[in-house]
Amino acid sequence: MSGMHIGGLRFNQLQLIEALARTGNITDAAKHIGITQPAASHALARLRRSMRDPIFIRTSEGMKPTPYGARLAAAVRDATKLLEYGLDRSPDFDPGRSTRIFNVFLSDVGQWLFLPKLLEALAVSAPGIGLRVRPLPAKAPHLMLESGEIDIAVGTFTGLITGCMQRRLYQGRYVCVVRKDHPSFVSGMTLEAFRSVPHAVAEGAGYVHEALDRWLARQKIQRCVKINVPHYLVLPLIVARSDLLAITAGRVAEMFATMVPIKIMPLPMKIPSYDINVFWHERFHRDPANRWFRQFVANALKE
Repeated sequence: MSGMHIGGLRFNQLQLIEALARTGNITDAAKHIGITQPAASHALARLRRSMRDPIFIRTSEGMKPTPYGARLAAAVRDATKLLEYGLDRSPDFDPGRSTRIFNVFLSDVGQWLFLPKLLEALAVSAPGIGLRVRPLPAKAPHLMLESGEIDIAVGTFTGLITGCMQRRLYQGRYVCVVRKDHPSFVSGMTLEAFRSVPHAVAEGAGYVHEALDRWLARQKIQRCVKINVPHYLVLPLIVARSDLLAITAGRVAEMFATMVPIKIMPLPMKIPSYDINVFWHERFHRDPANRWFRQFVANALKE
């Protein structure tokens, strides 16, 4: 702003400009902002000197702004509204009217399990809202949550730690799947068959089955791995047409059992369950839209 030092202005001086433009009376304007009439007159005099403009002129119809004063009053009014909006901590997100696109980290398994439920629930409570799904990147996924490029992540992700908060949606369990008529499991699961039958496994980096691999290694339980694939969802399809065994999430196995001839069995050893969580960054913990979306996801995916 040429010729003017905004740092020298006081907030009540800016308030006086807006109040005087609205009331046309310096006494009424002073009462409105909580100062005395002499203080308001002195403040206006200082403003006139610093702005090098009369700002307001006394007329037969009260105090009227000069063209510069009118522009200044409008700018103060807009700035005040913006400041009030920024300071307002009350919820201002209306999901029923919003057309926002929420960005979500989901694995291929998560997309398969969760997207139908989420879209069904959105159609009922927030039909204008859309989703953009992204796979978890190999490096620094928390930075995308921190920047706001991604709103939340849903699943079991081992790399979302720094600055991230989480809420458990439900506990998952592991099961074994083989083809329905597998000769080694006619009488059910045994540790001997688990060790001897070749396994199909998926790359685990960053996902829930990475923790499974570590747990099996700590227990010194070795698997005879026949094939290692990048995508988890192909495992039930592989075992349905081979003599291989795969360890999968219970919900995945149950859904595939309705489509392909597979047999679901417990593991031959006690193994920890795992948590399915919703993750978000602490920067957006109090953000109304993010807070609504987290709760919406929790309601839609609860067991």
